[in-house]
Amino acid sequence: MARTAEVPQDLGSFLASLLESGAVDALMCPKFLSEGKVAHALIPRNGSREGLAPLFPFMPANGGRVVSRFTTEDPVDRPVAVVLRPCEIRALVELVKLEQAHLENLYIIGLECGGVYPMEKMTKEKGETHGEAYLDALRKGQVPQGVREVCRACDLFQPTGADVVISIIGRDKPQVAFLTEKGLELASKIGLETQEGEVFTPQSQALLEAKAANKTKLLESMKERIKGYQGLLEVFGKCIGCHNCSKVCPICYCKDCFFESATFDYEPLSYTQRVDKKGALRVPMDTILFHLGRMTHMATSCVACGMCEDACPMGIPVAQVFKTVGADVQELFEYLPGRSLQEELPLTTYRPVEFTEVEE
Repeated sequence: MARTAEVPQDLGSFLASLLESGAVDALMCPKFLSEGKVAHALIPRNGSREGLAPLFPFMPANGGRVVSRFTTEDPVDRPVAVVLRPCEIRALVELVKLEQAHLENLYIIGLECGGVYPMEKMTKEKGETHGEAYLDALRKGQVPQGVREVCRACDLFQPTGADVVISIIGRDKPQVAFLTEKGLELASKIGLETQEGEVFTPQSQALLEAKAANKTKLLESMKERIKGYQGLLEVFGKCIGCHNCSKVCPICYCKDCFFESATFDYEPLSYTQRVDKKGALRVPMDTILFHLGRMTHMATSCVACGMCEDACPMGIPVAQVFKTVGADVQELFEYLPGRSLQEELPLTTYRPVEFTEVEE
């Protein structure tokens, strides 16, 4: 049980009240721009609160990475509320462990998430919000039609690590649950009366079961698809080497990327020698090496947010591959990225005894 309350008006007004009451000095939340487009916005207490869109079913960027941008060097010096989806919260936790973000003075408001649509849908269908069909499906505990494939298979859509949870699945009106002392502090500051209640509904459990089944199907299908070198070649063969996937990934934080370094600036002789040996040479080279290298760096911390797949101009199912590989690697280490700040990162943790079955 938790302390809960129904949102007195609409969700945007509830979030705006955090600023109006002085409970926080700034709010980060998706906000309408124009023609049905949204972006993450950091709004000060005296800033415009019009057009707040916390439930808008698109992810213009991973919000965890956005928070990292303004908390990398130091914590914020004033109270700030940040509205994040579950995978964004988990990405933020991983970035804190990687010393790329700070949580001090942040109030994390987590959304119960039905998934998001591919950004291409928002780009092509100008002025369409898709909100009503999306929310109608969630009221029934169903997976909204047309959301990203990794969202269809996401069984981690209930926020963890949040001070406040906004529950929408199975509800006609959003409910707010206050899970921590910081969360209850916000409720008190805006004068919201709370009572004991359940955080999630039976419809949320039904959606969990549906998504878990989708996850099993996706992992089985993708494992078969990427089996062996030929499988990888067929999946990643369309890669044009733009590296968009790494640029939008919240876990790929390196300022100087090895795969964009002079290491891969080959002399002409290198090309001619390879052409002579193979008879033909695919260019750009090393595209599969790039994906495999990136995978080894961040598979344990991949939160399957889907940004990489959205950013790929060639339609490569990058997120589905990484989710599949990440699931196996994370199971090996008994590690769920973003679950807890106390869990050590597998790639930076030395254990004298580990994987002894490999030695045998």
